Amino acid sequence: MRETVKRERLSVEIVADIHEIEGGGYWAEVPRLPGCVAQAESMETLKQNIIQAVDDWLNGMPVKTEDEARQLAELQGRSTPIEESFPQPNPYLPPASWADEDE
Repeated sequence: MRETVKRERLSVEIVADIHEIEGGGYWAEVPRLPGCVAQAESMETLKQNIIQAVDDWLNGMPVKTEDEARQLAELQGRSTPIEESFPQPNPYLPPASWADEDE
């Protein structure tokens, strides 16, 4: 006997902390979803990007390739990635230059 599955669309409010980037643009993080971040030049694009980041986060922990890991390390002010095996988990930490001054 085949089980009947019903799908229901739910609306959930997701809160993101939005930060201005010195020199222009914005980045946002979702505190309840560790590593769920997005960045954009405009607030409108940031909202779209954070929705995509939440969707990606909910669909599984992202992984990064060696090239992505090296780019992220450079953004974070390091010369090499923390780990040398790939793909690797992507517990994103924003660069120190993105931090709010009052924090």
